[in-house]
Amino acid sequence: MVHILPAAPLGTTDQMSPIRAADPGELPRTPKTTGGAKNLDSAVDMRFWSMCSNESLATTKVATCLFDEQMATDADGRYTIVASLPEDRPANATKECGVSWLSLSPAGDGAGHPDDSLLIMRNMLPAKDFSHAAHDTKTPGDEKAVMGEYLPDGQYTSKLAFEGSGCAK
Repeated sequence: MVHILPAAPLGTTDQMSPIRAADPGELPRTPKTTGGAKNLDSAVDMRFWSMCSNESLATTKVATCLFDEQMATDADGRYTIVASLPEDRPANATKECGVSWLSLSPAGDGAGHPDDSLLIMRNMLPAKDFSHAAHDTKTPGDEKAVMGEYLPDGQYTSKLAFEGSGCAK
């Protein structure tokens, strides 16, 4: 699940527009390399996974990223991300509530559109037997069919609605 709170108000601060997925995304299994694990073995799907907030393809400047070991997940490896400017972060967008938070660029897209931003999901070195990586898509539009639950879905909702969902943990 990815929720995005863009910088552009739809009318008031309470109407900021996050993307809210119908279901949480599933995080591929990755090695815990910050703890000393080796790169790839039969128990992992890929070497590295991340979700990054970038300005745009015009500047390619990265605002911030979350990588696999930083993600709050449930017992089934499913995650929820909220991406927003710091001042728009919902109170329940915390690891304690089972939510990972990603800051959007305060410069917008860096090319004159202060309300735009770009999210990039990175799948690095997928295992040969893992067929749900971004690398496995062949035609625009086949992403959901190929990636399945590993491709997060999203829908717009408000900051107040997200906060109204409470704390999952």
